[in-house]
Amino acid sequence: MRKYYFIAAGGAIGALLRYELKASSAIFETSSSLLSLSFNILLINLFGCLLLGILNAVFSKTDRINNDLKLGVTAGFVGAFTTFSTFCKESLSILDAGLISTFFYYIAASIIFGVAAVYLGHQIGHRVIHPLGKKIVSQFSYN
Repeated sequence: MRKYYFIAAGGAIGALLRYELKASSAIFETSSSLLSLSFNILLINLFGCLLLGILNAVFSKTDRINNDLKLGVTAGFVGAFTTFSTFCKESLSILDAGLISTFFYYIAASIIFGVAAVYLGHQIGHRVIHPLGKKIVSQFSYN
């Protein structure tokens, strides 16, 4: 039951952060407010993919982090921060505006760069963050 509280808390934080960032014109600004909002969602989703790759890599290498906390951060926070439904809604808005080529570029960029970001995050987690964390922890071990 405790895992659901972690997921709910992470989800609330992720959803609120996405809501605030998607409306921010400071992330990506174009002459079209529709495209600005859509590209904000794209950047949020790509960042979330990178973050999820890093977290999955680091979490797979350690038992020191509670499984409920892992679920709260990945399924809760990152899951709510990056949503497929928001991506689909923005894609449809671009299509409804008659921007056919932008629609296809947006979908292709989201999928291709999203998978690439998860892969990059996975590599960063395995090759950089986990070894660095392991080194820091070993300095404080009493063996």
